[in-house]
Amino acid sequence: MGVRIHFSGDDLRKVTIAQQPALLWEIERSLRALQVADTGAVTAPWRAWARMRLPRSAHHLLTLVPPSGPCPDFLTPAGAAPSLESGLEQMLSTPRSLLDRDMGQLAEQRRLPMWAQDLGRGALPALRSLGRAVRDYHQTVIQPMHRRLSADFETVAGGLAQTLSRHGLDALLSGLHPSIRWNPPVLYVGHALFDEDVHLSGWGLHLVPSFFTPANAFYVNSTPPKTVVFPITPREPWHPGPGPGRARTADTLATLLGGKRATLLRAIAATDGITTTRLADTAALAPSTVSHHTAALRDAGLITTQRTGTSVRHRTTPLGLNLLRAQPHALV
Repeated sequence: MGVRIHFSGDDLRKVTIAQQPALLWEIERSLRALQVADTGAVTAPWRAWARMRLPRSAHHLLTLVPPSGPCPDFLTPAGAAPSLESGLEQMLSTPRSLLDRDMGQLAEQRRLPMWAQDLGRGALPALRSLGRAVRDYHQTVIQPMHRRLSADFETVAGGLAQTLSRHGLDALLSGLHPSIRWNPPVLYVGHALFDEDVHLSGWGLHLVPSFFTPANAFYVNSTPPKTVVFPITPREPWHPGPGPGRARTADTLATLLGGKRATLLRAIAATDGITTTRLADTAALAPSTVSHHTAALRDAGLITTQRTGTSVRHRTTPLGLNLLRAQPHALV
């Protein structure tokens, strides 16, 4: 069983390697990992820690993402979004026809609550609730391991790029992962459920290393770019570190800036530009309160604010990033 990916001559010249983690894919795979009894030594410490911290809103996400099997495609849109917010914008702008299709398929597997049925109809309140749930989940259990995710990803992606440049495409495709076999011109991706042939037809293939993908690679059979996601190996278990030390870190920054401003600075640093409305949703504050605090952060040189159309976007300055990085166990 598995997916056989057939390359043409054009496809062989169009193999690309992701430059950053596919964040929405990592969120989706991590939600699966939370629901599996045995996730392996690498993610087990994270799973135990995350389950104790899981925000109430994230339980909606567990309804949409089962421990195994298909989940709604719109949760993991094609393409590499540069940030959580840009990925969410892409997700939440899914056409109603696709929402209806994806949620209809999920309804065939399980009985859905009313809010999930509203999501399938494209109801704005349901979409907003989904966006808040993803932000809450990311901020609570994914963002604290940002450094580890980035470090592991950069190590693996850098190694793949080096293999490609030094030894060529055959060496790259032959050494991706034990669940992937390269028999030119076919790349075999093992899978317990699917048995199919896929022809890339000149689109090439995009390779994405993943922290939360547990054992086997999988082929993303969607619109271009055609993508294979595979586990990062070898890896050491991630540990959150001692609780008291982490609490002191939060108090240190909060003492310096104030609790709300410290929260806002961290939230801004987690994006490549976030609007006041999104920031208010993330921090559970009124937009007017957020505007007051962002003005203070801007005056201190910790953020910049730029107008884009009718909205403004906040970004962290080098000074703001350095302040966050100076904190032990900082989340950036």
